[in-house]
Amino acid sequence: MPKTTKGSDLTQLSAADLAIWSAVIIIIGDLFGLFAVIKAKSEENDLI
Repeated sequence: MPKTTKGSDLTQLSAADLAIWSAVIIIIGDLFGLFAVIKAKSEENDLI
């Protein structure tokens, strides 16, 4: 007999899914930080 799934079972994330999403969010945050440092460095060079 096939197992039926409830609607709430489809929306639950596994530990691997959470780890992947966490890594994606961290990478995006690191990129924003990198762009901020690059922009601050270029503005510092413009003042000199």
